[in-house]
Amino acid sequence: MKATMKFNHLHRWIVIFATAVLVAACGFHLRGNYDFPFTSLYIDFPAGSQTASILRRQITAMNLTKIVNNPQEAEVILSAIAERKKKEELTYNIQGRVREYSLYYNLEYMVKTSQGKMLIEPTKISLRRTMTYDDSEALSKENEEILLYKDMQQDMAQRLLRRLATIKLTAEDRDTDDGQPAATESGNTFE
Repeated sequence: MKATMKFNHLHRWIVIFATAVLVAACGFHLRGNYDFPFTSLYIDFPAGSQTASILRRQITAMNLTKIVNNPQEAEVILSAIAERKKKEELTYNIQGRVREYSLYYNLEYMVKTSQGKMLIEPTKISLRRTMTYDDSEALSKENEEILLYKDMQQDMAQRLLRRLATIKLTAEDRDTDDGQPAATESGNTFE
């Protein structure tokens, strides 16, 4: 009995170690903070947008960039031009019932300064997930669909954070409407 328990304990540690080695080997890394070249951001998304909520939470948690409620107070404005979810039948079974669905989450967005200079031209991102379907599991499949859309919204927020981190601001981009340079925390100019 003791030998079996020791073997199970050893086996568990071997599995944990092997998993850690595989994860490290594949290049996996935790999502960390993003270094934005701006100190304030206005998020202009439709009311109730889950992606916007995720962005606000994650940016606020980083404590590096302030989310403002007025576009005139922001150095940078992230605007959703269009945000859509779509569900299409993908395959059917022999009886003609849907067997798989394709779920789409499409976002078209742009990023500009508060003075209107375009930093990221209108860009479309389309995410897709495939979901199997069975009439006998309708309720669980509805829950699965909700979870898949939430996953796509999380993925979209991460993509937007990465894009925001690539923005390059010049000294002119940081100028305010009255021609005076905006205050910077470190006095550095971003190019």
